[in-house]
Order: sequence, then structure tokens, then C-alpha cells
Amino acid sequence: MQNVSHPIVELKGFRDGLRLIIDPEASMEEIEQAIVERMASLGDSLSGITMNLGLGSRSLDDGELVRLKSLLNENYGLEVKQVIGDSYDEPKSTEAPQIAGVPALHTAERDYNQFIPVNEETRFIRHTLRSGQVERALEGNMVVLGDVNPGAEVVASGDIIVLGALRGVAHAGALGDTSSIIFALNLLPTQLRIGRFITRPPAGKQYRHHKPEIARILEDAIVVEEFD
Repeated sequence: MQNVSHPIVELKGFRDGLRLIIDPEASMEEIEQAIVERMASLGDSLSGITMNLGLGSRSLDDGELVRLKSLLNENYGLEVKQVIGDSYDEPKSTEAPQIAGVPALHTAERDYNQFIPVNEETRFIRHTLRSGQVERALEGNMVVLGDVNPGAEVVASGDIIVLGALRGVAHAGALGDTSSIIFALNLLPTQLRIGRFITRPPAGKQYRHHKPEIARILEDAIVVEEFD
């Protein structure tokens, strides 16, 4: 039986980008099934990005590598940039800090008055995002110094902080961290996602709050509260 602490596939964010880490002892059938199950909880939030394959001591032949690349590209819109492992020439990037794809703390244990952990990478976007723009921070948190307009999207493996109006789509905890939060000075999203959870505002209702708000997971649902 598989050890739950060592899943067959893991998604982690590194300084050099997103990496899919594969158990070197698993069969190809187990790897493909594990990819399907792992991606099922992420929706299309990672579509269009490049990623690395981390194989460790495993060696794939050309046919197996083509199968994995095709599965990731055709089904999920992911492009494999390089293969990292003992049997390949690419650098391993072993010193890059990593953010696990599962929460380290239960939601109730998070201190939401200090929601930018100092041990994670934080990407700063210093402008307003307009319709059609997508910004991602899969190695940690994202802070937007401006608005996220309708039709724009922000995605992070950790928290998302918008120091302006959030009117577009925000996906925090994109690699599965349900302890992540979304904060905005004016929270009017078209869609909020935290981990696998999704919520939308009631149809036809547009309103402005005079206080910042924070969205988080509580009892398997996204709740929005005033942030004091």
C-alpha cells in the first residue's frame, strides 16, 4: 500500500518554476492515474504554463516521456520545459526553496492578521491588471499594488493580497493549500477559488464595501468576512 506521506506525484513551486515530482518506484499506469487524480482538483488554473518534470533516480525512455508530455499538454494545457533527474543532463536546482502542495497548518491555526508568511516567496505586481491579463505566483504568495479588473486573473500557490479592487478571478492555494486566503481592499470578484473550492457572487448583485475583506476556507466552504 502506498505511503500517504509519499504520494506518487507531487506539484511544488520552485524558483525555476512549477515542478511535477514523480515517485521513481511507481509504474507508468500508476503515474498517469495519479496525475489525473491530482489535476482533477486544480481545474484549468494552470493551463498555459510551463513546468519541469522531477524524476529523481527514475529514467524514462522516449516513449514514456512522450506519453507523459502528451497527457499533461493535451488534457491540462501544461508544457514540459525540462526533465530533472539523475539520468538527465539538466541541473537539479536542489537548493531552491519549495512550497508544499498541501497545507502545513489547519485553517483554524492560521493567524490572519499576519497572512504573508516570511518563509515563502512573495511576488509583487505593481500595476493594475486589465481584462485578459493573467499573473501567476506558483512558488508562494502574490501582492497586487492596484486593481484586478473584470476579465483579469491572479493565481498563487499561497495567499493573494490585492491592495485595490478585486473584480476579476482570484485563485489562492492553487496547488492545493486550503489554508490560503484572498484579501482585497474592495472585494467584488467574478470568481474566487481557494484550493479546490470555488465561489461566485450572487447574480446581479454589485456592491461596494467600506472595509477590506478576507476570504478563507471554513467548514469546507469559502467564507468572506470583514478584515479588521
